[in-house]
Amino acid sequence: MMVAKGGRLGEVVVARLVAGEDLLEGMTRICKESGIRNGVILTGFGSVSRAVVSGTATAKFPPDEFYKIDRSEGIEILAISGVVADYHVHAHVALCTPAESFGGHLEAGNIVFSLAEIAFAKIEGMNLKRMRDPVTQQRLLQAVESYEGLPEEDEGGSLHDVAHRMKK
Repeated sequence: MMVAKGGRLGEVVVARLVAGEDLLEGMTRICKESGIRNGVILTGFGSVSRAVVSGTATAKFPPDEFYKIDRSEGIEILAISGVVADYHVHAHVALCTPAESFGGHLEAGNIVFSLAEIAFAKIEGMNLKRMRDPVTQQRLLQAVESYEGLPEEDEGGSLHDVAHRMKK
């Protein structure tokens, strides 16, 4: 378990992405341009013309099977939540069509349909970083004293990249 205390919520940033933008890339750009090195996603909603999400597909630990949903149609974003750690946006989404609801870990490739509105809050007084866990091969949230000397963010953060590493 990791518990970090002492930080506080700071400036709130509300943004709207427009049709054709990649949702995850847009959220990351907003955080970098707004100086949200560490923060939380307070809320988010809108619609996408393409949805790409993933998640764990097993009860086994460490997980080594994951699902991926990649659909292109009019899809509503019911909710977005997540954490920003050292400018890395880790978000989960709940989505729906007229026939079903689904969701998972937000992957690159979600294309905004008409709009996406997201509210972020900075976390002040706390340094957060995602670092690779040797057991799960996932980049897990850590509170760190300083960023100095820490490795740059590595590639391969999607759950499918994790599954590939687990099979080695």
